[in-house]
Amino acid sequence: MNKDVSIKQFIGRETVLKRSIFFVICSILVSFSAFAESGDTSISLDVGKDEQNNTNSLVSVDMGLSESRRLFFGFGKSKIPSGTDTIDSNLAFVGLSQKYSDDWKLSGTLESSGLKGAYTMFSTSAGIQYRQDNYYLEFAPAIRRISLTTLSKRQLIVSSAALGIKAGLYLGKYFRLSANTYSYSYSNDVSKLASFASTRFFNVKTLLLSSGLLKKSYNVETGLDFDSFSVSIGKNRSISAIDNNASDYVYSVLDYYISDAWGVSVLFGEYLNTPSDQNNYSALTVNYSF
Repeated sequence: MNKDVSIKQFIGRETVLKRSIFFVICSILVSFSAFAESGDTSISLDVGKDEQNNTNSLVSVDMGLSESRRLFFGFGKSKIPSGTDTIDSNLAFVGLSQKYSDDWKLSGTLESSGLKGAYTMFSTSAGIQYRQDNYYLEFAPAIRRISLTTLSKRQLIVSSAALGIKAGLYLGKYFRLSANTYSYSYSNDVSKLASFASTRFFNVKTLLLSSGLLKKSYNVETGLDFDSFSVSIGKNRSISAIDNNASDYVYSVLDYYISDAWGVSVLFGEYLNTPSDQNNYSALTVNYSF
């Protein structure tokens, strides 16, 4: 087999696994965003796993500082098996949101992720949201600093810009529909990380963790919200910045509000272009508000 092709196949396979972990986290956080605002403070514990034993965990807090201002932060970890080793990827974020009127809300987030000595990313992002009774629109720009560690312990810095657009529509008393898209640009050609030559400069941990870099992503979700529970289904497409391959997956989420304080959420997802014994993942969230 051509070595250049084999390394691309490796990167593409690992990209799918990496995305599933972070997608589980993002999906659960989104599904509980409305529930979190029902109390002054909300604490969530998220755990997820796929069929190749990639696991993730996240503890997040959403705290009301005033009627119009909220503080949110969280810490998480992903474990990715790689041969006889396990690669840990850490996540930490802190943000602040300010509601300026019934129509406008602004937010800002600082986030750090990755593994020191291999691959790290630091990002600064903002959210500018306009909302009416039956719809909302949000712009989410971000600037990211990516650090890749070479075999000689040098740091290769890649600057990245991102722009997200989110929209949601509420129809009737129960039905909702939402969609978002993100586009990413890089100061360096990160697709070179898929070449066989990259193994001469970077170790497996760096290549594996950087395989999650995206060029574009799209998501559409629909759901029904009732007093004690809600159900959602969605589809996501991610296009890799490393090998330009697309990954498609579908998911369903059940949120059940046990009481005014307690809620639980279950997510099931499936990749559409992955072998049948590697394509499923699931996640569980427990949320407490007070």
